[in-house]
Amino acid sequence: MPLLVAGGLSWILTWLVKDLGIKYGWHGGQQTEQHNDRTKVRLGGVAIYLAFLIGFLVFVPLDLPRIGLLIGATIIFIMGLADDLYPLPAWIKIIIQVIAVGLAIKFGIRVEQINNPLGGVIVFPAGLGVLISAGWLFLTINTINVLDGLDGLAGGMASIFAVVLFWLSLFMIVNQPEMALMAVLLLGSVVGFLYWNWYPAKIFMGDSGSNLLGFLIGALAIISGGKLATASLILGFPILDLLWSGWRRMRQGRSPFSPDREHLHHRLLAAGVTHPTVVKLILATSAAFGVAALLAGAWIKLLCLALVGLIMIILIRTVFLPKKIK
Repeated sequence: MPLLVAGGLSWILTWLVKDLGIKYGWHGGQQTEQHNDRTKVRLGGVAIYLAFLIGFLVFVPLDLPRIGLLIGATIIFIMGLADDLYPLPAWIKIIIQVIAVGLAIKFGIRVEQINNPLGGVIVFPAGLGVLISAGWLFLTINTINVLDGLDGLAGGMASIFAVVLFWLSLFMIVNQPEMALMAVLLLGSVVGFLYWNWYPAKIFMGDSGSNLLGFLIGALAIISGGKLATASLILGFPILDLLWSGWRRMRQGRSPFSPDREHLHHRLLAAGVTHPTVVKLILATSAAFGVAALLAGAWIKLLCLALVGLIMIILIRTVFLPKKIK
């Protein structure tokens, strides 16, 4: 029922936003490295947010961390919506992200411990836990934002995370039925939108959607008991792509937040891979690592993370460095 409610709401709301956006010219006010088509409505995030919020309030019991999740998500959504309509300077978006992340952490969305591959857990001091939580949330927010460059890519990645988190939460050793419920709500909110966003897209999610999904992925990974390794496996290549892009821009004397078209999916397009194939290739790779996260123990997850890093280094040296996209 939660899946049907969230998915149905998202499907209907996306259709309404698309038609109203076309009628009133809500195409967004910016042209970035993400979408260069000004004729498409960029407000699909409105449907994702409303579907998730309504489903959450109906089906999920509230406590402090979950209230913090909704508050942080709302702030991030409003920031993205404002940026879609009236492009905001990078420093304003950073300040708003700091506020949203700070409030989420204040309400209890923070990493306090992680599983130790050698057995037991590693407990973090309060200050270190806050820094790790903030860094993780900033990372996931901006990773999904960067991924929203091809039709269905960001939504597909969020869907894979939701499915993996759902199944993982139902494992007897984990036994988190309410977390499985939140994962289902996220899945429905995204899948209803993906119907309209899959190639060729009829609507884009915009920054309101991509920033929101990034925050929800990061926050749910923390609330579910510090499942950062699982989320990192699914988002491995996009995260490393984001970090490499920031480092590359700084070496070129540019802001790490400056837009360009040199991300992994842009490189694959430039190499002649078709748009749908690039999306399917990236999503299939993330899904494979998601399955590995479900079936593997801590040591195998670490080995998989190391493999992701090794492959990314090879890609950087063979695909990213030899030439630049004009």
